[in-house]
Amino acid sequence: MEDLITKIVEAGIGNVIDKHTDPLLLQDNEYQHDCRDLDELEKRYMELDLFPKYKMIIEDYLACLDTTNCRANELYYIAGIRDAILFLSKTGIIKSGADN
Repeated sequence: MEDLITKIVEAGIGNVIDKHTDPLLLQDNEYQHDCRDLDELEKRYMELDLFPKYKMIIEDYLACLDTTNCRANELYYIAGIRDAILFLSKTGIIKSGADN
């Protein structure tokens, strides 16, 4: 079963995630509201009179935060797929290749 899960993950799960989550994000009012807030806050941030050195630190921090959050979300999605496959296997709804 772990081999099946590995194959699924290695098959390019990132494209699957984008394909299935993008429509959900576009339809989710809370997410859309947060995006509008983010845009507004970015405009306000850009208007701040900060030394370039400080601005760079803040921008690096935000970029790193965004990258780690994106990666964590990918891992949560993969874990959900793994859990679903294991659940379906344990309930007998699907069988692993070794069982055939």
